[in-house]
Amino acid sequence: MNLEDTIYKRQSIRSYDENPLDNHTLEEIRDFIDNAKELNPSIKWSYEILSEKNINTMMRWKAPHYLALFSEEKENFYQNIGFIFQQVDLYLQSREIGTCWIGMASPKGYKNPDKSQKFIIAISFGKSPDNIYRELNQFKRKDLSQISDKEDERLIPAQFAPSAANGQPWYFTHNEDDSYDLYRVNRGMLRNKLMGKWAKIDTGIALSHLYVSNPDSFKFYRKENPESLKGYFYDGSFEI
Repeated sequence: MNLEDTIYKRQSIRSYDENPLDNHTLEEIRDFIDNAKELNPSIKWSYEILSEKNINTMMRWKAPHYLALFSEEKENFYQNIGFIFQQVDLYLQSREIGTCWIGMASPKGYKNPDKSQKFIIAISFGKSPDNIYRELNQFKRKDLSQISDKEDERLIPAQFAPSAANGQPWYFTHNEDDSYDLYRVNRGMLRNKLMGKWAKIDTGIALSHLYVSNPDSFKFYRKENPESLKGYFYDGSFEI
């Protein structure tokens, strides 16, 4: 199954085989990560594959592997991590390896040697004893009319993107030149403080689905003076 097909089959996995993946598979995963497309190539980022003993989480379940993701703090750095590693998420699930983004996690006994980068988020992964795929009718997602100013079928890949607590915080508007503007829901001061970074990662994940579905035409950029949209933050513009 290719990455685009996986968009419509993947789900977050919370049940794992305790046996780790073999070294050859882990090297193939590293190779994919090293060649993933970046949203902002000027941002330094890195990752480490950790075992269960080297990660703190609030989850009751455990996985054999965790990706600990790091980045320097520059414009759109959260979105950049979401964009890069949702490609990785799709790659892993296309290979029948389960994954789950974990917001409440932190490395244990590991420090990034690059002090300019901070820990952002983790992704669990490994083989699962359960079926890791689902059917289209099992997705719970907002209608296109709720995430865009027009019901545009080209945005369906973003509609199926995962998000923290399934909040789906993205909203798309159309421009006359056939480009799009991406906005993120303003949930208020308290919720933005508690969940704001996850919502930024989420919009990067949505953009990743659009890139995977349009790899030859996808182009991301930020406008200097974007149009304001009440109740939303501007997160960037793109072409597909």
